[in-house]
Amino acid sequence: MFSFNLLTIFSSIVNLLALAWIIKRYFLGAIIRIMNERREKIELAMKEAEKKLQEAEELRKQRESQLAQARDEAAKIVNEAIVTAEKMKRDITAKAEEEAEKIIVKAHEISMAERKRVLETAKKEVLSLSRLIIKEFFRRFLPVEAEELLINQFVDSLNLLIVNVKGDNIEEIKFVSPDNVSGQIKKKIEDKLRSLLPGSWKLNFELDPSIGLGFKLFIGEFLIDNSLDYHLSQIYDSIREVENI
Repeated sequence: MFSFNLLTIFSSIVNLLALAWIIKRYFLGAIIRIMNERREKIELAMKEAEKKLQEAEELRKQRESQLAQARDEAAKIVNEAIVTAEKMKRDITAKAEEEAEKIIVKAHEISMAERKRVLETAKKEVLSLSRLIIKEFFRRFLPVEAEELLINQFVDSLNLLIVNVKGDNIEEIKFVSPDNVSGQIKKKIEDKLRSLLPGSWKLNFELDPSIGLGFKLFIGEFLIDNSLDYHLSQIYDSIREVENI
């Protein structure tokens, strides 16, 4: 009923059923609404920036007009007054242009930051809800023996997963699962670990319902995380890398 590469099937179900179907049916509208609201705020900020830019341009024009009058008056005075008026013109024009550039840059920064924040918030909400829905889906529809099949597959590949782990300084190994595993599975896990990691370490089996699905193996400070939360987090991190968030 299950192929050897059961983890690949597991990941495919997460991608197709949770992220695609759930987002499209329940959350896409909310996400679009949130992004539209954010876009409206950004557009309002841009309009305000344009208004300030226009005010700055009006101020620049007024200053230029005043300076033109000052030049006419300065022509009747000494050359020193003409030089002073020209310097004033340059300073005022430069300041107006600098303020306008700052407004444009700030508006752009606000727009980009708001877009990233909206995407980050939306994806975190989708991921959180996806975890709950996927866990419930597997509890209802995954056969009881599927968890043991996953553990068996994991045990068979342990020699590849802990190739760099040394058993000399290990005092305790913990296998943490959301539900009790059979005595046969426990024995298989211990036999495999004993064959790979010689030493006087102690093996403990612990329950942690918060894992939901999957399991974790602690070998001293070394962790092999095969839980649903871990795989969903890996998918989320990949999305962040693609989106450069």
